[in-house]
Amino acid sequence: MAEEKIPYPVDYSSDFFKNAVCSEIRSCLINRKANACPMAVRLAWHASGTYDKTDGSGGSNGGTMRHPLEASDDANAGLGILRDMLLPVK
Repeated sequence: MAEEKIPYPVDYSSDFFKNAVCSEIRSCLINRKANACPMAVRLAWHASGTYDKTDGSGGSNGGTMRHPLEASDDANAGLGILRDMLLPVK
């Protein structure tokens, strides 16, 4: 049987990769130890709450909540737990 080669460049926007990432995120958020979905909603809310419509800065684009300046903001206290839970998805 001939080995199937992966075409390059890989289209990471395909449904296959989107579904794989969604599955990985789901397994990190909902497991035997915890259901972190409410915390995920809070993280998304805080990330998108920084969006500035006038210049298009802020928001969730770029994942800036992982950088120390934003992560250490008092309003984002406790969200490091969720960021740590999602590290395996890299």
